[in-house]
Amino acid sequence: MLNRNNKNSGGKILFNQKILALAGVVVIILISVPLAKNISQRYRIDQEIKEMEREIAELESKNNGLSEAIRYLESNQFIEEQARLRLGLKKQGEEVAVIKENKEAGLLMNEAGGSGDIGDLNNSNELNSNPRKWRRYFFE
Repeated sequence: MLNRNNKNSGGKILFNQKILALAGVVVIILISVPLAKNISQRYRIDQEIKEMEREIAELESKNNGLSEAIRYLESNQFIEEQARLRLGLKKQGEEVAVIKENKEAGLLMNEAGGSGDIGDLNNSNELNSNPRKWRRYFFE
């Protein structure tokens, strides 16, 4: 009889509601801690992925712009333009006009005897009107 009572008392302790509830809480805690770490790690990884995707989009945009610039620099239009500007080349039938700066035709104030300063310009404007300056520039 003692054996039978010992088995029942062991079963009662094991299936006691308080002990079962405590064991359930312990199991839940043991499961939730790694789960929380996993969720946190997944969130950080998702944030890194979004950042990398944004960076990829920026780099692709920059790459497209640079590719477009390379295409233009390799085009015949750019080569022809640079040959005209830097080497002075021309197409058949075209004439090249070279415009040199004329230091004598600089400021009209210098011809009038002024020093070319802003103060002289203001004083000169009071003495000579604009039509007089043009007439003087072309005819004198």
